[in-house]
Amino acid sequence: MSTILVTGASGFLGEALVRRLAHAHRVVGAGFQHARDALDLREPAQVRCLLDAAQPDVAIHAAAYRDPDFCEAHPEEAARLNVEPVRAMAAALPPAARLVLVSTDYVFDGEAPPYREDRERRPASVYGRTKAAAEDLALARANSLVVRIPLLIGIEPAHRGPSGFVLQIARQVLDGKPAEADDVLVRFPTWTEDVVAAVEFLLERSAAGVFHVSAPRGATRYRWTLEVARLLGRNADHLVPLRAPVPRPARRPVNSQLSTEKLRFAGFDRFTDFAAVARQILARASDLGDGALQRIP
Repeated sequence: MSTILVTGASGFLGEALVRRLAHAHRVVGAGFQHARDALDLREPAQVRCLLDAAQPDVAIHAAAYRDPDFCEAHPEEAARLNVEPVRAMAAALPPAARLVLVSTDYVFDGEAPPYREDRERRPASVYGRTKAAAEDLALARANSLVVRIPLLIGIEPAHRGPSGFVLQIARQVLDGKPAEADDVLVRFPTWTEDVVAAVEFLLERSAAGVFHVSAPRGATRYRWTLEVARLLGRNADHLVPLRAPVPRPARRPVNSQLSTEKLRFAGFDRFTDFAAVARQILARASDLGDGALQRIP
């Protein structure tokens, strides 16, 4: 049994990692809320103290500022959480310990998809640049692992209540108010449970280097909205496609599709379709009493 440290354990992905890995390992979760050890990961001294206390065989850094607009407005603060904890871990972990970094498709500019792991990174935002810098620090260690992921979808823990990408667009379908939906940026919503299964798969095989985990199907927010509308048995005539980029502080990649060929070749084959995940999310929201949503047949 290994000891695995998971930072960002109070987050969507971090909680899922803790839950899955705890079946076979001693897991120490570190985060701001709902975690065993609450600490400020932005302080290198606290990161070092955490490593001294936990003595992990594997340290997974899943904590991050993920809002690109926040990062664009606060570049120094973004680096404090997205980069500096990785620097501290890389320096403080013993050579035999493994460092795993959860990274992002935003390290690519989205101009020439799909992207293999060895493609040149060209981040177009502060968020992407901080994650690329963190990748460099992690990969300077011989046995480190970088897992790049796109937009995540999944079932939030009950203490959080219904939220997330699927429920945002479901509410937009159901409220009937005229609105525009982006029909420019292509996104690949990927089930959190597939990501944590891939991380576990790679750890079991002592994999190192960079791997991509992504759902195979991509579409714009407008196209995903139409699909959710079909699942709900509703029309979406009140929503119109917006075919011009929405002005935002941080530039988003138009299509940063991650190739999963390398992961598939390694033997991993769990890539759940969007519709199957969306059905589960919508059903759970109904179970938790979200009055705006109706149970899916």
